[in-house]
Amino acid sequence: MQVFLADNYVDGVQWLSNTQNMAICDAVVLDVNCKIRHSDEFESTNSFRDYAYRVINRCENENKHIPWFVFTTGIGCEALLNAIPLREWTRKQYYKKDSDQQELINDLRELTKHSENIALRERYAGIFDLCEDEATCARLFDILKKIESPKSTTDTTLFNTMRKMLAFSVLYGRTHGLFSEEIDSSQEALKRLREIHELDPQIVPSYIVTNFDSLCDTVNNGCHSSYEDTAEGTLSVDADVLAGYAPYLTRACAYQLLTILHWLHRLPTSENDIEAMQKHIDVIFNNPMEFYENRECYLQCDNGVWHYGRCAVREHERYPLSKSTLVRLCYVHPNKNYAAKKLYPFFARYEIVY
Repeated sequence: MQVFLADNYVDGVQWLSNTQNMAICDAVVLDVNCKIRHSDEFESTNSFRDYAYRVINRCENENKHIPWFVFTTGIGCEALLNAIPLREWTRKQYYKKDSDQQELINDLRELTKHSENIALRERYAGIFDLCEDEATCARLFDILKKIESPKSTTDTTLFNTMRKMLAFSVLYGRTHGLFSEEIDSSQEALKRLREIHELDPQIVPSYIVTNFDSLCDTVNNGCHSSYEDTAEGTLSVDADVLAGYAPYLTRACAYQLLTILHWLHRLPTSENDIEAMQKHIDVIFNNPMEFYENRECYLQCDNGVWHYGRCAVREHERYPLSKSTLVRLCYVHPNKNYAAKKLYPFFARYEIVY
């Protein structure tokens, strides 16, 4: 479950008054003893008495019905608890914090299992784990709902939404050890992804560079209409999608975005692991020979050159290579081959691990 928390009723009511928040909300849990406003020093049962009906009215509006629950200590407010209105879906008038937590979770799951949002979360498992704020979560839901609708093939608003999600991916990469603080745009992030991939493809695989590059180009193009075109024919995405010439383009971009987000989900989340990732990338850029030395890896062969990242090896006839051969790089030094050192500035011997 993803929980958005308000520690007072005024902010909670305001949150539910936002249509984007209502769109991503599947259930509401109320506390009886709570602050009225964030600035209040103490909690009070007056908050529930005076504001709970405002929450319930929003949950039971004509546009969307959201089940609501009361989760409280149940101490010193019996009259309020007995006055909680019952609905046809009510399993329990209220849940006690000291004994009913699992029962509340079970009822939450049961009463929301047919929600469109829940179905999307299950179909795209893991993607929503990245969304730590309501705006990002709402954008992701908007994209997924539209690409699954056959009527949205000409919806060019998706390009702007996906551009914002691409910007979010850059921020997520910064806060999880992939990018340094000075990387603050998708173009800068793309350049860094290429550089990391060239040095260590185990961190950034080629398909991430390819998808990021293509997505970046298409959504930035699609965020502008053809009327803004300064070089005729350059801004073609918006016009072609609107005209129905590219009916699969929004879906293609959405799946590229999902591929990137799913990969980002593998980045470290603990403080120690994030710091270790940052140090690892620093070593790659600042002392690559140290990074390659004694590294166990699978080699790639491009244009007849076996290499790992930017470190090349020469195949030995006694130890033939394939892409499934695990090797250990050793004796790494600058490449002295004039023709090859531009692409592969480092050279190493190798040992077969298996």
